[in-house]
Amino acid sequence: MDSLEAKVNGYLHGNARGRAVNEACGPFHIGFDAGNANPFLNYAVPEAGATVTPADIDALVAAFAKRDRTPRLEFAPGGAPGVQEALLAAGFEVQQRLPFMLVTAAELVGPAALDGIEAVVLDGSATDEELRGVALAQREAFGDSDEPQDDADFTDDVAGLRGAMEAGKFAVLARGAAGSASAGVPMAGGTCGSAIAGTTEVGGIATRPAFRRRGAGAAVTAALSRHLLEKVGLDCVWLSPAGADQERLYGSIGYRSLGEMLFIWKQQP
Repeated sequence: MDSLEAKVNGYLHGNARGRAVNEACGPFHIGFDAGNANPFLNYAVPEAGATVTPADIDALVAAFAKRDRTPRLEFAPGGAPGVQEALLAAGFEVQQRLPFMLVTAAELVGPAALDGIEAVVLDGSATDEELRGVALAQREAFGDSDEPQDDADFTDDVAGLRGAMEAGKFAVLARGAAGSASAGVPMAGGTCGSAIAGTTEVGGIATRPAFRRRGAGAAVTAALSRHLLEKVGLDCVWLSPAGADQERLYGSIGYRSLGEMLFIWKQQP
């Protein structure tokens, strides 16, 4: 078993344990959303290296049924060998497979110095203006509207990011460097999860449409990854690319494809 892939699965398992409503079930841990039956919000994760029996799977299905939820799992199959095969034999079906990429400190490249752009790591001391910049980049990159969001109300977004920073998570903001024509203007941002099992997931990498193809997204990813690997001291960090373009971008700073994330469920009659 690739020990790094086992770390990724250990992270997912720890995340499930940290959910507000969670339940241990043999070699699995289930994270539930008490108010929403959406399968994507209710899922189990096997322990890294877990040995799973048919009786374990029966108990897992029963635990979901008890809460009127669809039995569903999210995990890295390479970090829990044999679990995928046991689930398929028990009547589960693959819902989705997503690639993921990983980097260690020895593999990471950058962040490169970019003309007129600075990437700043944010923690609990971040200003509201800095957090608003991250939220602005994410809303413009991932939102439903193609319109610029400069005048939008970001009160809730900033509060959510503030809570994450105060809980020990980090973000990075790329903005116009002092003395440049765009000094202080938010360009891109990114965030990460909590550190669990020596790793964490980097996510929410977003570049505002007006500032794309300048290297800001790569700078954000590299700066956040380097902080987590060297300052926090994690063994590795990982992410899931949204497509081929993102895979090439992350590959350019040292991320390598390691495996896939499996979403698997058993729809009830």
